[in-house]
Amino acid sequence: MKQANSTRASQRAAGVRTALVLAVVALASFGSIILAQYSGSPKVGLGMFGLAFVGFLLVAMTRRPRR
Repeated sequence: MKQANSTRASQRAAGVRTALVLAVVALASFGSIILAQYSGSPKVGLGMFGLAFVGFLLVAMTRRPRR
């Protein structure tokens, strides 16, 4: 019974991490669109989105998976 609870807890934690990553990507996307609108230059929004994308990739590649 303890193993089933442990498995459920790890699956829930993985789901929460996935939801958090997707929320951060969505916020970066919308934030870059809003920033581009207010700054008047699409290059600013595109640069912010590119930075968020590269940062996300760096975190994803350097994070060590747990086993």
